Amino acid sequence: MPDRDFTSPEELMIEIYRAIYVALESRLHLIGSVIDAESRKEILAQQIYDKGDFYGNTGYLLQTTDTAMILRVGSNVNHEPFVLGGKVPSWTPIAPLIAWVERKHLSWTDKETGKALTVAEIAYLIWGKIKREGIAARNVFASVIANREQWIYQQLNDIEVSL
Repeated sequence: MPDRDFTSPEELMIEIYRAIYVALESRLHLIGSVIDAESRKEILAQQIYDKGDFYGNTGYLLQTTDTAMILRVGSNVNHEPFVLGGKVPSWTPIAPLIAWVERKHLSWTDKETGKALTVAEIAYLIWGKIKREGIAARNVFASVIANREQWIYQQLNDIEVSL
């Protein structure tokens, strides 16, 4: 930015605040893109996919208001809370499980009889396990942030502002 003559201290302060805002916004975009990329790698490593919508809708959002900048990371799908936080042992609707078994083309065999199980039988077996044990949490975003915490702090501490 070329040297400017400021007519008042207020004008100088506005320019300083603007430069701080731009530098912080840029650094938060960098942090968000790194967390997004590493979260995507972790999603693939943990094989968190069904239709690909969780992975496909993963990203970050930088929201700015008059008083704050908020960096949000996550996946914009309805089942995100169940992937990230798991599910306590409880009743689960059977219809989505049947649809899931069909999409996955699962084929299981009864160990005792050797007979192939139907889609509904497989779904009910999964339903029973969820009812007994729940679904384990797989919060990839929290683990990536925890692993990169020092780097994130370093990025925020190293912000340079110039006029």
